[in-house]
Amino acid sequence: MTTTRPSGRVVRFVPLSAYWFGFSFHWFLLLPILMPADVERFVGEANKGAYLGWLAGTLALIPLVLPPFIGTWSDRVGKRMPFLIWGTVINVLGLLVMLFAPGYWVYAAGYVLVQLGNSVASSPYAALIPDVVPPEERGVASGTMAFFQLSSQIAGGLAAFALGGSREGQFVAIISVLLLVTFITTRFVREPGTHRDTTHQLDLGVYFKPQYYDFRWVFLTRAFVESGRFAVQPFLLFYLRDVIRTFQLGPLQIPSADLALAAVLMLLSVTAAATALFAGRLSDRIGKKPVIYFAGALTAAGALGFALTHSFALAVLIALVFGLGYGAYISVDWALATSVLPDETKHARDMGIWHIALVFPQLFQGLFGQVLDTGNRASTNGGYPILFSIAIVFFVLGTVFVSRIRGVR
Repeated sequence: MTTTRPSGRVVRFVPLSAYWFGFSFHWFLLLPILMPADVERFVGEANKGAYLGWLAGTLALIPLVLPPFIGTWSDRVGKRMPFLIWGTVINVLGLLVMLFAPGYWVYAAGYVLVQLGNSVASSPYAALIPDVVPPEERGVASGTMAFFQLSSQIAGGLAAFALGGSREGQFVAIISVLLLVTFITTRFVREPGTHRDTTHQLDLGVYFKPQYYDFRWVFLTRAFVESGRFAVQPFLLFYLRDVIRTFQLGPLQIPSADLALAAVLMLLSVTAAATALFAGRLSDRIGKKPVIYFAGALTAAGALGFALTHSFALAVLIALVFGLGYGAYISVDWALATSVLPDETKHARDMGIWHIALVFPQLFQGLFGQVLDTGNRASTNGGYPILFSIAIVFFVLGTVFVSRIRGVR
């Protein structure tokens, strides 16, 4: 990909967005669908929430700590693609361990490798947008990446149905897609001529300086929104099994909770993808804050709807509304972050720090899982309304505090 080809602006960002397609396809199938079912198979019904939460949450320490150091290393050598390639190799190795794991602890070891590989690739990849995309086109680029992220989730849902819910088939699909998109991005995105960082240490104290004021608020608001997402997403499979139970949608009867979850997430992604490109372009014209305010209102309303319904048909309708807001949010997510970076020699380091806002909320999944199990023991399915209420609070906070960002309209 080069930024000088005379094709449409969106088309020019397709190779750049390809890896994000695979990254999102990977997590769409792994985190909400494969991992909950595998953990329940390993540890049983009574402790599924806590074991899943602590597995996903504790091992989130890896992508919490590692990306800033990887980003600093990438800035120092002035390269992005080698990190993307080797990160993918480690990620695939971890997926293979998880696929063939005979028990919970070997499975957890495979997940360690998955997190390591993701961390090695993520912050150098995230730096590609500020490296190669002009500031006036970052809304379009962010919207394109959001569209690819959401279309990958649609593809993930279709894959789950096409494979009949096969665990092995879904793991193979993840590995195949991840290898393909890594090849596309590393082959067709030209390595940027970045300014090499000549410093020799990671100075985290810089993020408390005045020039990083807006960056701190962008980080915090993203952390709030992701906290809302991770309060419920890992437990949606359990929610469908325990609360919804039957999956009738008109004349269609979905036979299992796994496929019902794939259908809900896929339909959510359809409406989200419908808004992603439009909202990204719109944010270049009217500003990013109005788009985020709209998105935050819809996501909070969607979480409230999930907390109140016991009907699968209503849950699908609510997912469609939630998707409108979620698509609008992630369409400007990257653009908002890259608009407040003050130092062009530190793109990968800063985007590595920004990536922590995605990962940090995962540390609390163990706590969320315990809240779920405790609430369910106190009253039948009583934990789910608590989790959705927590999500609503986080979505509202992540929306309101965007107003504190001064350098972006």
